Formats: sequence, C-alpha cells, structure tokens
Amino acid sequence: MFAATGAVAQVVAGDEQAVSRNTGVLERSRPDYDAVGIRAGSFLILPKATTTVDASDNIFAAHDNKVSDTVILFQPEATMRSDWSRNMLELYGRAAFSAYGSHSDQNATEAEVRAAGRYDVAEGSNVNGGLGYAYLAEPRYLATALAQTGTLSTSSGPEHYTLLSAHAGAVQALNRVRLTENVAVADYRYEGNALSFGVYGGEKTRDRTEVTETGRAELAVSPDTAVFVQGDLNQRSYRLGPPDAVLNRDSNGYDVTVGARLDLTHLVRGEFRIGYLNQDYDSSAFQSVSGLSLAGRFDYFVTPLTTVTLTADREVGDAADPRSSGYVTTNGGIEIDHELRRNIILTGRGFVAHDDYRGIDRTDDRWTARLGGTWLINRMLGVGLFFDHIDVSSKGSAAIPDYTVNQILLSLVIQK
Repeated sequence: MFAATGAVAQVVAGDEQAVSRNTGVLERSRPDYDAVGIRAGSFLILPKATTTVDASDNIFAAHDNKVSDTVILFQPEATMRSDWSRNMLELYGRAAFSAYGSHSDQNATEAEVRAAGRYDVAEGSNVNGGLGYAYLAEPRYLATALAQTGTLSTSSGPEHYTLLSAHAGAVQALNRVRLTENVAVADYRYEGNALSFGVYGGEKTRDRTEVTETGRAELAVSPDTAVFVQGDLNQRSYRLGPPDAVLNRDSNGYDVTVGARLDLTHLVRGEFRIGYLNQDYDSSAFQSVSGLSLAGRFDYFVTPLTTVTLTADREVGDAADPRSSGYVTTNGGIEIDHELRRNIILTGRGFVAHDDYRGIDRTDDRWTARLGGTWLINRMLGVGLFFDHIDVSSKGSAAIPDYTVNQILLSLVIQK
C-alpha cells in the first residue's frame, strides 16, 4: 500500500545560521544521474513515474489465516519549482493506483496536490505558507488501522480518507538569533464503512481537525552549534461528539522543549530536543497525558561513502479506537546507507516503537526492518529492490491480534 502523507511540508529559510558541511549518501548530487527536468520559463518541471510490484505474505495484517497476494502500484507525479534568485514557489501533484492480482476489492486510488511558497523579506528572514489536498488509503499494517483487530466486523476494503492542510509561518534573523513561527491546520475526514466498535462508533469517529502552533527561538553560539527553546500548542477537535458518539475526544496540549543543532568535525550532524508534554481532554472519562517529550536525529558520516542515521521521538498520537483518548508513542530507529558505487546505493533500516494507549488496556510493540538497494541506470531510469518486515505485538484486554507482514518490492522509476 501507499504510505499516507501528512500535512504540507513547511517552507523554511533559504539559509541556515549554521551551514552544514556534511552531505549524506542520499542527499548528495549525482550530476550523471540526477533528473534534468523540463524548463518552462523561470520554472523547472520534474515529472516522474514509479511502478512497483509488491509481493506480500499478509495483505490483511491478520494474526491467523494469512492471505498472500501481489499488487502492482503505479504512481505518476510531477513537481514544478521556481528557479528564482529570491523567493520560491513550488507545486506538486501525484496520483497512485494499486491493482491486486487476486483481491481486486482491495484496489485503491490516491490523489494529492499541494502548493508552497516563500517570500524573502531580507537575508535570513521570510514569510511562507502552503495548501494541500490529499485523498489517501491507509495501509492495514499501520498502528492506526482498524482492520487489524479480529474482535470487530471486518471492513470490505482499504480505509480511505481526505486530508486538507494549510500552514503559514515566518522566519526572522537578528544577528545570531533566529525566530521561527508557524501555524498548521490539518482536517481529516474518513469514509464510512462497516467497521464498528458497537455503540462507540466506527471510522467516522476519527474525523477531526488539528491545529498546531509552533514558536522557536534559536541562538547560534558558534558557526557549528545553535541552541534553542521551542514551544508547541495543539488543539484537536473531533467532528462527532455526544450524542452522535458516546465519548468526547476533543483535547488540547502543549510541548515545551530545549535543544541544540550541531555540525561537528565533519563527522556528526543533527538536532535533538528534550522537554515536557501535556495533553488535556475535555471529557472526564479520559485522564490527562503528561511526561517526557523528546525528538532527535543524528547523521554520522562514517566515511564519505557510508552514512548512519539515528532517530528518536516521543509524542501523543490519536487512536483509531474511539474508546481511547490517544496513545503515547516512544520510538527510535537506525538507517545505514552505503554508496557501493556512484549509482548503486545499499540501504538497511530498523525501527522500534512502543505505543501505550490511554483509556483502554492496550500496549503495542512494533518493529520494522528494511534491506535493499537502488540502481541508478541513467538520468531517466532507476531500479529499486527491497525486503520489508513488519512485526506488531499487542497486549491487554483491548489488544489487537499480533501479526507479521513480509514484503518484497521491486520498483522501476522513470523520470525526466
């Protein structure tokens, strides 16, 4: 299945206070293999089409009676980006189609369009914003997918939803101080289906609007190091509440963190922050969630040909189960990318997560792994081959059945 995309990516300043001296394996330019695009005045159009054959041993993410099938995924997309010396405008669009060999009722269609722009007020200062619309299908193996549980009626097909998103922000640079403000809105609307938690409702209980406000003040203490304090506010408003739904899951929360951004000795680049989070719920049926907040990412440049990336995160997520106020997820991962040759890149990835649900007796432990590589044949053609493993173990009286999924993915990418 296609991975669900989130809100429109934020547009940041064109130049950072601490300029990175390091470039990861996946980031570096490859002039002999990079797409050249199509010139349209002061814009560059980058079309691409990806066809993937996905062989899975468990397409329903089931505990027992696993069903295997092969699905062909086709995704055409295009990016149009300005080529101006100042300011920026970018438009993006894609469609995605899946066709199963033996289970055509699981076929899915996705579509997405978004626009983002930046107006440079002065060097290091700008205002930015964006809009997006997406019609998406939720993979069954995700932690939020309702179709995993065997205690409920099974949905007849993939879970579709629409996502409307927008953001607006500003960046102001004052000597060594950098101030960033951003407001983002995401509206989720799910299609109704037969899947239900009885009197608690089903998929439509997930319809909601999320508003997030972020402010950050950053001080460059050296060309390679910056420290910052960041504050995040969120409001989550569900469309269905009593009497249409049994429980009111509206909430608001905050996250206050301090951290640093580093670029050290040509070996390590990254950012980490740590602090305190709190989420309060309007309904007395749910207790507040509070505790440690953290997020971090570090790139370790072992050699010019090998990059190791470490990530960690702890936050509050919204549960698909309408009996739960949400869950606290703590996760971390490691990825190793190695440039075997200029046009052959090998990738290994591992990811673990612990989800602690609130309001119900359920904890999930998830881990995923990926092994594979990409072969860039020329500027227009590329081939990827990957093996994915997904393992979910759930405990508690409201637990979902454990499941594993193995997938082999072979992709052909055509670009201009």
